[in-house]
Amino acid sequence: MRSAPVLLILIPCAIAANQPTFTYAVPANTTVAAMTVDAAGNTYLTGSTSSSSLPTTAGALQTQYSGGNCSQILIGIPQIPTMVPCTDAFVIKLDPAGNILFATYFGGAGSATAASAICVDTSGNVYLGGSTGANAFGQPDTFPVTTNLATGGAFVAKLNAAGTELVYSSLLPIGVPARGWALAMAVDPAGAVYIATSTAGAQPFPTTPGAFQPTPSYPNGSGVVAKLNASGSALVYATYLAGSGLSLPQGIAIDVAGDAFVAGYTQAADFPVTPGAFQTAFFPSAQYMEFVTKLNPQGTGLVYSTFLGATLNDASDIKVDAQGGAYVASYGAAEVSEGGYLSHLSADGSALVYSTYILSATGLHLALDSPGSAFVAGAFGIALLNAPPGAYQTGLVGSSGNAIVAKFTSDGQFAGATYAYVAPSSGAGPLIALAPSGAITLAEGAPQMTVVSILPWLTAQNAASGVASAIAPGEIVTLRGYGLGPETAAVAPDQAPVDQLGGTQVTFGGFTAPVFSAQAQQVTVQVPWEIAGQTSTEVMVTYNGGPPAGALASIPVVVATAAPGIYAVANSDGTLNSPSNPAKAGSFITIYGTGGGVTNPLGITGGQWPITTSLPILTPPASVTIGGTNATVLYTGSAPTLESGYFQINVALPSGIQASSALNLVLTVGGSPSVSVPISTQ
Repeated sequence: MRSAPVLLILIPCAIAANQPTFTYAVPANTTVAAMTVDAAGNTYLTGSTSSSSLPTTAGALQTQYSGGNCSQILIGIPQIPTMVPCTDAFVIKLDPAGNILFATYFGGAGSATAASAICVDTSGNVYLGGSTGANAFGQPDTFPVTTNLATGGAFVAKLNAAGTELVYSSLLPIGVPARGWALAMAVDPAGAVYIATSTAGAQPFPTTPGAFQPTPSYPNGSGVVAKLNASGSALVYATYLAGSGLSLPQGIAIDVAGDAFVAGYTQAADFPVTPGAFQTAFFPSAQYMEFVTKLNPQGTGLVYSTFLGATLNDASDIKVDAQGGAYVASYGAAEVSEGGYLSHLSADGSALVYSTYILSATGLHLALDSPGSAFVAGAFGIALLNAPPGAYQTGLVGSSGNAIVAKFTSDGQFAGATYAYVAPSSGAGPLIALAPSGAITLAEGAPQMTVVSILPWLTAQNAASGVASAIAPGEIVTLRGYGLGPETAAVAPDQAPVDQLGGTQVTFGGFTAPVFSAQAQQVTVQVPWEIAGQTSTEVMVTYNGGPPAGALASIPVVVATAAPGIYAVANSDGTLNSPSNPAKAGSFITIYGTGGGVTNPLGITGGQWPITTSLPILTPPASVTIGGTNATVLYTGSAPTLESGYFQINVALPSGIQASSALNLVLTVGGSPSVSVPISTQ
């Protein structure tokens, strides 16, 4: 084993105080109805537009607005059709800095098309779901369809990762949308699409053999859950999900086994629930009840189904954690005049892990990180939320347009909160999506929508990958926030961390964390090795002794076995791997990173790894794939002469590896994968 010299730079860049990561102004006459963020931190927006000036990109799937006039029945007597501009759906992809990567319309002349759901797979393909209808005056409908799944008023479509080609577009057999209609969507790793929606009118939804509920039980609003194959050409399964009253699914999520979790609201006291579920009775005084149903992977039966609580007829959002626990945010809790609730159900649906009211003037939306922390966004015009020091915005800006974001750990512990000015409220509540960096993206506003990405409060990121997730003992992390240190960065000499730097001190569970660099919005430290064995801990940053002389910010964080991030990859001669300096076939490479977990013997917090005949070895198992091929791991342990927060892993290149300037390398330690990094081979 040899240790190759690598230059590791930890000096932070200056960040303007309390500024958003980016702000994007949505074009006029355009509504963002759904939003997601991918593993690289890119943001995807969709909805509907009647604007002919959407900033489409060269080569995009559809660069021109379809146009046309569509009919709309206005409420009143008599009901007279009125001409309004037809709408197109759209997709806009923004990079982590808010720059447009691609933008395209999606629709057809003579059709009113609107997307209500968007998903992205691991290859970057984009999936849209929504409604479309041929309701133009004397104009043929040219909505793009590639498969003849059905004729109907809803669609699912897949675009390639560049936004230049339509992979497929399938119509769904849905008739006149029911009151409160929505189409919710999820995508599994194989590219199969799961939808939850409702149907009404004369056109039935064709269920599949053995479906849990083959026929609708209510003609004017029965829930539907379906799975489409990866080509969008056929239904894998389709079932109704309803009682003898209005039943409207509003959200869907899937777990690794392919179980579908559906949330929505119902008026039906006989909505199907299962014995032993958390709440099996419909409240006598309730007009609507929230429901959560877990459907098996075949769509033939219920794993569990439960009422959750009395609610109003408003949207629900559902997410699922790695343990199978369902998290539900629903606006319109019957017990409060303005607000809703966030609830976490146990994996078997028999009990609440926690449930809390959330005060908000508009609908609630939900995001979930990998450790199971829930992020809820709503809006309010008065300052009811206690945003602590270190928050992005501790109070209101103006009298409207303020989103409220709160974070709760998987066991319901309050973990952070902030206000964020977005735009005057549209009434639907701010959309929310969570980036791997811990940045939160919000979209809100009417008539002019705005998308804002912020770092909401004190956030711990892996210093190598920039990912905000669980932390590991000994890991080097970057803490992002506000008022954490001096405006001008203070840097420890020779990368030797110190207990206090520039007036900034940091502790994890009471143990002092050595500081590499400190600046007002960014502090880089080593997680003390002494927290090994804990499952969670409290991070506290004090500047100039804390209030009132300086800032004090704290957050609870999950402690994991490992949380690997990769700084650099060196070739066998010790030089950094790059397209101009590829690794040779048959040689080995060395990976340098942080967050590898506990070593034996344990590292010394703030100290250097020694040069000895018996080097400290990582105790969690490690594996490496290069270009999807398993590589042979030769050594996993300390990086001699470097600070103890770094690890070193030597890997033999797989035999027959192809020559490439960018093969994806993924390191997995203790079951936790790193963000992939490109390496070059010859």
